[in-house]
Amino acid sequence: MKILLLEDEFMLARSIRTYLLARGHLVDHYDNGKDVLDIIETTQHDFYLLDINTPIVGGLECLKHITKKYPNAPKIIISAYHDIEYISDAFDIGCSDYLKKPFNLKELDIRLHHLTLQAQQLAVEIPSSDPLIHLSKHYTFNKETSLLYLDGKVQKFTKREYSLLVLFVSNLGQIMTDDSIRSFIWNGEEAESSTIRSLVNRVRMKLNEDLIQNIRGFGYIMAKI
Repeated sequence: MKILLLEDEFMLARSIRTYLLARGHLVDHYDNGKDVLDIIETTQHDFYLLDINTPIVGGLECLKHITKKYPNAPKIIISAYHDIEYISDAFDIGCSDYLKKPFNLKELDIRLHHLTLQAQQLAVEIPSSDPLIHLSKHYTFNKETSLLYLDGKVQKFTKREYSLLVLFVSNLGQIMTDDSIRSFIWNGEEAESSTIRSLVNRVRMKLNEDLIQNIRGFGYIMAKI
């Protein structure tokens, strides 16, 4: 998962970034809100972690712009403020959750996991006027039936394999880590990395085209070809 982190406290930012990198995420760190406003114009992230009190432009102002441009992306505000008005403003603007400093990095991980799962399920459930997604010249995926077609013919996959396809199609162009796959397919229950790798490989072997790619050290990605 690609995460944007806005935090001007160097030690805290380093701790958060190191922890998230170890969890298999990609992290873009910024120490001021102006840089964040610039980057969101051209780049979308899967998740946003924003400190309220940052130089030049504050986290709440960044949150407003991110919510307007990427309303469905999960967003967590982190701050040492105790004033309930700040928290209320953050939720009114569009934040998904709030973490008060100091916090345990494991708590951050739990909230990331929970909000990411919610976003993935929402992406699957949101209806679209066109149910067909054209993955390539030969492959299409029907969001209403959750079936994959090769030149108009339904392809045979197991229930779990089709669940994996739903996850990838709902997150086209985004890296899916083992944790993301475990959360969606196994509902957070324990599943070894070798089991996840085996599932992905079975699906890849059944495809005639290289729709799913392995990003070594990070996870897997599906992109239109």
